[in-house]
Amino acid sequence: MDHTFLVTKGQKLVELLDATPVKPQAALWVHSPDNDRWKLWIVPDRSMKNKRAFYQIVAETIGASEYLTGLDASSTEFVHEEHPAIQSMRKTIRVSGISEVHFSANMLNGYYLPESIVLRMDRAKQSPAAA
Repeated sequence: MDHTFLVTKGQKLVELLDATPVKPQAALWVHSPDNDRWKLWIVPDRSMKNKRAFYQIVAETIGASEYLTGLDASSTEFVHEEHPAIQSMRKTIRVSGISEVHFSANMLNGYYLPESIVLRMDRAKQSPAAA
């Protein structure tokens, strides 16, 4: 898939989701060479626990935006902040706001990411008790 499409549509979706309960902490496109598909991994706000609600919000956000034509909810994936690749990335990079950082052929905490485009990677927020 065209990287320009992935970046522009992904950035717009993350921007729009910021105004919803999803409020992405992290978002990155991940390529699976097995089926040659890209998935937009989204790590939602800690308060977002229900996957069904997550996908409903994502689908409604995409459907309501004329800028997201060609993208659908099946292109996204709810990813927990405990995912080994997310934990490793948070230790090494920080991408606040919305950006575009390309990675390829990375082993992160034992998880192989052949190709990815990071749009956001905020460090994990500590709870008040941990601070």
